[in-house]
Amino acid sequence: MRLLRVLAALMLLTVAAVAAWLWRGSRDLPLPADVRGTLVFVSDRSGIDSLYVRRLPNGPDRRLTVEAEPVSEPALSPDGGRVAFVVGGRIGLAIIASGDVRLATLGVDWKDASPVWLPGARGLVVASRRAAGEAADLHLLAFAPGDAAPNRVERQPLTATPSFDESSPVVSSDGNVVVFLRGDHLFRLERPSGRVKRLTGGFRKYRKLRPLPSGRLLALWSQDKQFGLEALDFEGGNRETLSQGPVFHRNLAPSPDGRYLAATFTFDLGFHPLDALRGRTEEIHLLDARGNTVGTLARSWRYACHSPDWGW
Repeated sequence: MRLLRVLAALMLLTVAAVAAWLWRGSRDLPLPADVRGTLVFVSDRSGIDSLYVRRLPNGPDRRLTVEAEPVSEPALSPDGGRVAFVVGGRIGLAIIASGDVRLATLGVDWKDASPVWLPGARGLVVASRRAAGEAADLHLLAFAPGDAAPNRVERQPLTATPSFDESSPVVSSDGNVVVFLRGDHLFRLERPSGRVKRLTGGFRKYRKLRPLPSGRLLALWSQDKQFGLEALDFEGGNRETLSQGPVFHRNLAPSPDGRYLAATFTFDLGFHPLDALRGRTEEIHLLDARGNTVGTLARSWRYACHSPDWGW
C-alpha cells in the first residue's frame, strides 16, 4: 500500500508539472512598447482561411474578408489603405477601413498569385500561370489612373520562361527593378529593358523575398536541415546571414520602421518532445531585425495564423 501511495503521489506530481509547463508555454510574452502599425494576416478560425487585421500593439482582431473560398498572400498597399490578396487564382482588393472587396482579376485566362504593389499603388506585380501545373511568369497589372478600386486593369508580361517557375517578386522603391525567385534562386529584372540577371547560386534554396524600409532585401533560405535569414542589396551584393538554425519560418514581413519582423512559425527541428502535447499549429512570431524571437503576434492552439504583412 505504501508503494502504491508513493507511485500515486509521483504521478500527481508529474501531471502537475506537465500542466504547469503547458500553461507556461501557452502564455504570450508582452510585446515591446514600440511595436506599432497595421498587421494583416490569414487565419482559419472562422472555418476557412480569411484575412484579419489588427492595429498594433493591442488592438482587437477584425475579420476583413468573408469569401466562399480560402484567401492567401495578403499584401498591404504602400499607404496602408488596401490589401491585395489571392482567392482561387484571382487577385482581390480589400479596403481596410470599410471591408469592401473587389476583384482585380477574374482567374479565367490567367491564375494569379504572389501580389506585390508598385510604388504609389499604381498596380501590382504578380506571378501568373495559364493553368495549374504550368510554370508561372511575372506579369504587371497596371491600374487605370485615379481608379482606387480598380475597374480596369492592363496586364503586361514581364517574363516568359515556360521551363521555369517564377514567384515571390519584390519591387524596388523606384519601380525599375524586380527581384524574384526562379526556382530556388534569386534573379533581378530591370525595367523597361527586360534584362534578367542571376543573383545567387550554391546550395542555399531560397523561398521568400521581402523588401526592407532601408532599401535592401530579406530572403528566407533552406540548406539541409538548417534554415536562415539573409539580407542583401537589390543588386545582389553585401549579402549577410542574419540568422541560421533549426526553426522554419514559412514567410515574413518587416515592420514599417524595419526594427522588427512578423514571421510565420511552422516548425522547429530542435523542439522539446513535450511540444507535441501542445498541438501547436502555425502562428505568427515577432522577431527582432536579426531574426531572434521576442514575442508572439497571433496564435491559437486550434486554428492556424500565418502569412502576415505589416504596414502603417
